[in-house]
Amino acid sequence: MVINATRRGTQTDALDATETYTALDPSGLRDRLRTFPDQCAEAWYQTQSLRFPGSWKNIDKVVIGGMGGSAIAGDLVRDLAALQTSIPITVIRDFQLPFALDERTLFIACSFSGNTEETLALFEQARQTGARVLTVAGGGALAEASESGDIPCLPVKLGGEPRSALGYNLLLLLGVLQSLRLMRTRLQEVEEAIASVRQRVSQLAEEVPAELNQAKQLAYDLKQKTVVVYAGGIFAATARRWKTQFNENGKAWAFYEELPELLHNSVEAFPISSATGSCALVVVLEPELSSPELKSRYQAIGDLLRWGDVPHRLVKGDV
Repeated sequence: MVINATRRGTQTDALDATETYTALDPSGLRDRLRTFPDQCAEAWYQTQSLRFPGSWKNIDKVVIGGMGGSAIAGDLVRDLAALQTSIPITVIRDFQLPFALDERTLFIACSFSGNTEETLALFEQARQTGARVLTVAGGGALAEASESGDIPCLPVKLGGEPRSALGYNLLLLLGVLQSLRLMRTRLQEVEEAIASVRQRVSQLAEEVPAELNQAKQLAYDLKQKTVVVYAGGIFAATARRWKTQFNENGKAWAFYEELPELLHNSVEAFPISSATGSCALVVVLEPELSSPELKSRYQAIGDLLRWGDVPHRLVKGDV
């Protein structure tokens, strides 16, 4: 991860003080985030012994139902699947299925609590179709209904908030799709990704001083700002994830938009007024891996942000 940022003064000292984290994170979310690589590994290996009936081999589309943190993993899997031009994956956040499912559909209901009303409604509708139904749940009514209905259920063996279980949910979904040969995910790729995340966690930990910590540097730039996250391609769902985390963890207003669509509308608001510019900051998430067309759109949005004198920061990923 590479961040372009402004110079900061001694105000970043607060980000190096232990009492800052004690005061702002009394629930210990930061400690759960440290275990992110471990939960990814545990979830992946949980799926390696999965066996499905032969009738599940003719699946040609996947529908994932969920809300909030339980649905974000579905978005990420969808973006990863697009890189392989594999089967279509649709994520539904609603009470109603927007189209009919059939026997060639895999429907996965995801609910960390197992009691999410929208997800339970989708699950019940999917059961009435010929779709292959699978659930991912931490317990609750969804797990109970799965057991009583003899429906496969993958347990989320993790405490904390739904947003803390992103890695677990993501690797469970990837493992299922790999087991059904709907995506190609090699063990070596998973292990390398987990090792990379483990290294990144150590680089961004609270004990790493601000002058060496890119997360703290970005946090300082975002202080008292309304954040707008821009991204496209494999980072489209990541932009949504960032937006929701500013809302849920920071209790702050935040929004996200996707490339290339935002170039057809949002840029018409550039340049922004000085009043708006003083309270807003655009964070552009750019993946290393993207098509020539998308690269050109990233170049365009960078040029337009500079032309419009819109405050922004670029975060470049290495995937």
